[in-house]
Amino acid sequence: MCAWVAAALLSRGTAVTQPCIAWAVAGTGGKERSHTVKGRTVEDTWGARDIPVLRSVVELLDHSYMVTVSDIAERTGLELAEVARSLDAMDPTFLDFRKTETGGDPRFWYVNRVTPEARRAVGQWPTAEGLIDRLVKAFSDAADREPDAERHYQLRQAAGLLGETIRDVAVQVAATIVAPASGAASPGAPGPAGAPGPAGGAGAADAAGDPDRAGSEERAG
Repeated sequence: MCAWVAAALLSRGTAVTQPCIAWAVAGTGGKERSHTVKGRTVEDTWGARDIPVLRSVVELLDHSYMVTVSDIAERTGLELAEVARSLDAMDPTFLDFRKTETGGDPRFWYVNRVTPEARRAVGQWPTAEGLIDRLVKAFSDAADREPDAERHYQLRQAAGLLGETIRDVAVQVAATIVAPASGAASPGAPGPAGAPGPAGGAGAADAAGDPDRAGSEERAG
């Protein structure tokens, strides 16, 4: 049981502190490249393959509207098949991977967009936890440089509060700041009520909101 829990924690990048779990990890020599789950070995591909591929995609898309598997392979030094498998694994959570009709040749398969999760994973966009960590470090560094004893104490206290006492609240607040706005419809965006048609169409809706136009249309009729 301990070995199974250890493998699960390692696959998530979680620190292992419980004695029995730490013992199970020690039995593997501390390696995190593969884990045995129900008799099968599952390779850890996130750090060695997926992050380099994702970082390359994000960087290349900043300068192009699309990026191909061959572009990514050239940038990362990985084989075409490895890049394609990585993109398959990360679609759709991190990116939109499209496969063209090439008879199975992945060179011209492409990615045309990445998600906010991808930008946070590679550090291009901040995470709430990362933002709070940066604030804690900034306050601690400022305290180290502060000659005034009272301000030194206040800066240390602020770092301690953000890092420990109210960290959970600070992370929640930061999450509302760093999260991109979603679900907001743009003004004047077309919708079912605004669709053109004889009944309930754009003309009828506009006339209902414009008495002069409504009167002129009635006289014209």
